[in-house]
Amino acid sequence: MGPSLRLIKIFGIPVEINFSWIFIFLLVTYLLGSQFGHTHPGWPVAQQWGLAVTTSALFFLSVLAHELSHSLVAVRRGIPVLSITLFFFGGVSQLSHEARRPYTEFVVTVVGPLSSILLALVFGGLWYLLRPYSESLEVVFRLLMSINLMLGVFNMLPGFPLDGGRMLRAAIWGITGNFWRATQVAARIGQAFGVLMVLGGVSLAVLDFALFGVSGIWMALIGGFLFSAATASYRQGRVREGLKSFRVSDVLTDDWWTLPGDMPLGSPLVGQRLARQNDVVMVSLNGRVEGLLTRRLFDSVPRSQWPFTPLSRVMMPLGSMPWLAPEDTMSDALERVESSRIDRLAVRNAAGGELLGVVSREDILRFARRVLHIKL
Repeated sequence: MGPSLRLIKIFGIPVEINFSWIFIFLLVTYLLGSQFGHTHPGWPVAQQWGLAVTTSALFFLSVLAHELSHSLVAVRRGIPVLSITLFFFGGVSQLSHEARRPYTEFVVTVVGPLSSILLALVFGGLWYLLRPYSESLEVVFRLLMSINLMLGVFNMLPGFPLDGGRMLRAAIWGITGNFWRATQVAARIGQAFGVLMVLGGVSLAVLDFALFGVSGIWMALIGGFLFSAATASYRQGRVREGLKSFRVSDVLTDDWWTLPGDMPLGSPLVGQRLARQNDVVMVSLNGRVEGLLTRRLFDSVPRSQWPFTPLSRVMMPLGSMPWLAPEDTMSDALERVESSRIDRLAVRNAAGGELLGVVSREDILRFARRVLHIKL
């Protein structure tokens, strides 16, 4: 999705906006302002555009409420939530891992469309109560009622990764007991919906561009996004399924350079070793490896501070890192490294805690491309 900007935390969950969101916010505001100018020419220009901005903001707050409902139920069900991101086509809740049971996935998923439909009822009630008193509020609440209703209904379509597709996957998973088979079926249906939306949108635009051009193009764009997301989900599922047959020991990197913790970052050895060892070196204290230094940590320190900053101050202590055992599956390793949001995980002997090596996300994906022949 590209770079994102963190705004706030709600119930401890970081909320971010993708930079593509700014474009769509401005586009929706422009379209609404133009519509208000056409349908209500008697309104002052400031009123038209003020209501357009207000409606756009409330619409995206509705999207945020939709995603927040997913996240809060996920946390309640024991699934940590890394963030909520608003982007071009809506929003996404990034969970630390998939649900472990079909019932959990169904419950976490179904609250999203239900929350949108509930918001539609709330805005519909406000529209009904206030329409005799304020034409402006009547227009805003009627639009928000319609938008939230459409959002809830659209997300119920049984195409992965829409909420309806996830609910379908949960149902198939519960019936068959096979998570990968359920993902295959739901993703393929998601691809089919995406293709149909692209064809339908293009057909509308060609049929009568003046009447259906904008809505047709918009439908085609959403269909293309749905097809792309369903395809990516299918590939990710295939990778995870294939990696279940392999162990962390199959991809373990056990060849590293160790540098003393009192060595300054400005030492030429540090940059050389990082370049030669895939952007990571181990850091020792009192003759024992106690942490690791990555290129990202190295670059986080201003160059002017390099001569005065020892490696021990910048390193990531092994004790604070999530770790794996060599007998863990590579599927588990991929899930852990993605959910922990760090470059690498330490691999340690479960019995004595001895460091055996490190595993990175890129190591795992490179292995998948080579062994499973999957394009990623």
